[in-house]
Amino acid sequence: MKSIQNVHRWQIPLILLTISLLTGCSILGSSVDKVETVSKPTERTPLNIEPAESVNLDDVEWYIITPENAEEILTQLKDSGHEPVIFGLTSSGYERLSLNFAEIRKHINTQRRILLQYKQYYEDSTSPESSEQ
Repeated sequence: MKSIQNVHRWQIPLILLTISLLTGCSILGSSVDKVETVSKPTERTPLNIEPAESVNLDDVEWYIITPENAEEILTQLKDSGHEPVIFGLTSSGYERLSLNFAEIRKHINTQRRILLQYKQYYEDSTSPESSEQ
């Protein structure tokens, strides 16, 4: 261990700086006020979600074309001023299309229920603690 006589002059400010950093402001006798944390429930902000407008879909006219009626339907389309274009589906393709629309309806209904639950949660007048009992 070095004695005070062996300490170089440049080491003294370094030692004093280290001591002041370690002790901080407590060396001056000032005290830090205690911070008191108070928590209280706050009011839930009502959601400002407008209900979705209902969907107004246009009617679609379907023609079932078979080898027996193909010429007749194409002639009807030409006579009525429509371009005779055929978009075809197999019976299994039509079934998959129907299943896809059912999945879309299911997804939309799930999203609607989620929104209604959020609305009920945020706008319910009772607190969450009392509703769990």
